Amino acid sequence: MSAEINTMAATWIERRDRDEWCAADQAELDTWLDQSPAHRAAFWRLEAAWKDTNRLTAFQPSPRRISETRAPASRPIFKFAAAIVLLAVCGSATAWYVTTPDWKTYSTTVGGREILTLGDGTKIELNTDSSVRVAQTAHSREVWLDKGEAYFDVTHDATRPFTVVAGDRRITDLGTKFVIRRETGGLKVAVLDGRVQLEPNGGETKPTILTEGDVIVATATKLTRSRTLAKQLETDLGWRNGVLVFNDRTLADVVAEFNRYNTRKLIVTDEKTAQTRIAGTFRADNIEAFVNTAHRVLGLKVEKRGNDIAISH
Repeated sequence: MSAEINTMAATWIERRDRDEWCAADQAELDTWLDQSPAHRAAFWRLEAAWKDTNRLTAFQPSPRRISETRAPASRPIFKFAAAIVLLAVCGSATAWYVTTPDWKTYSTTVGGREILTLGDGTKIELNTDSSVRVAQTAHSREVWLDKGEAYFDVTHDATRPFTVVAGDRRITDLGTKFVIRRETGGLKVAVLDGRVQLEPNGGETKPTILTEGDVIVATATKLTRSRTLAKQLETDLGWRNGVLVFNDRTLADVVAEFNRYNTRKLIVTDEKTAQTRIAGTFRADNIEAFVNTAHRVLGLKVEKRGNDIAISH
């Protein structure tokens, strides 16, 4: 990791500790973090060292005298200087703070699927149009779900935590099979077996523990938690076998799902048609079979519009 990145990470940490830190500053920091895994790695490692200094300040002599001889604005700089010293004196024991993980990127095209198997036996199954980055060290296993959907069957190892970052949320394995779907505006986490811990990526609030059958939809403003039967969760994972299974879903929902898996898009032209109820199992990559069923069984009108297909009454 370059000295420039470390210096910038240190600058952000120092700025964040000031009283005038605001939402615009946080947005600027988030943009910098999203630019590169190396940025995030530097920030997290130095932030960890910074937090350690909070525990060390109790051993500093005459804290009152120190505060009286320094202006308030200098306090973050003093703390961060202590953090840098901590890194220097701990040597190899904390060398992992400033090492860059070996990130590997995996992705699928629209309609594609891929299964990744890590060295410890953990499996990551990517759905259509999805992308992840994976980094493994002697102490951790980290995955960034940049877009799309992934199913995780994790080999639990308390000495090497397995975490998934999706947007502004962090999911930590506690011995688990789970699926995460990331979309614009939020994400969905469903647990098929075991437990996971869900928390904001910054860790500002108390984590939420999810167990088998729990489903959480997380947006920027709220968490919506529900319970789902294991059978239904397995049905929702039909994409792992190349099929989509619908139980009394609206045509609008069905079309949205098909459009995730195909470059040729389905279009519903009116609200009445959109609310038509659908049940059945269909090949994810065979929209022709689906629209033929919609025409013959439901009596809906189907017509080509360029490369797309419009459905109406």
